[in-house]
Amino acid sequence: MPPSISWLCPACYTECMALDPKEELPLGDPRPISIEIPGKTGMLLVSIAQEVGARSPGEVVAQALGIMQTIRQAAKQGKRIIMRDPKTGHEVDLAL
Repeated sequence: MPPSISWLCPACYTECMALDPKEELPLGDPRPISIEIPGKTGMLLVSIAQEVGARSPGEVVAQALGIMQTIRQAAKQGKRIIMRDPKTGHEVDLAL
């Protein structure tokens, strides 16, 4: 199994670790972390959070990651995730 990735955290100047995606996450809810994103991306995130009535921008990120994970799992199983226009029947595959 590949090792976890580490980097120097700019907030506390200590080495931080990223879990290898193949490792199991510890039980319970880990403490929040801070990440830097470009300004335009942040503004889009806040805008979407307001539009969908999310309690926080983090809730939007969690939902987006859930969708990405579903698409990845479907692809591994040889399945497709599609969006279908109900009026025209036109389908678009969701892929990463």
